[in-house]
Amino acid sequence: WLAKAPFMQLKDDEEVVVKDVRCRTIGDISCTGLTLSAADSLEDIIQEVATARSTERGGRYDDRRSEAAMEDRKKEGYF
Repeated sequence: WLAKAPFMQLKDDEEVVVKDVRCRTIGDISCTGLTLSAADSLEDIIQEVATARSTERGGRYDDRRSEAAMEDRKKEGYF
């Protein structure tokens, strides 16, 4: 899942869906995927992460776009 943002355009076949989510990291919402989550406290998040069967990095949108997506962002001056 990606967050809705004014600078991100939906494709014709996409629609906004409201979900309970949290961010894996603080970062650019155009590259960081969101994790479905009902956690509403730090303790809940820690428990969720500790019992997860997959890494949250797998949800990072840039990693699905291309293997060099973050390197490309560096070259473009993102960092």
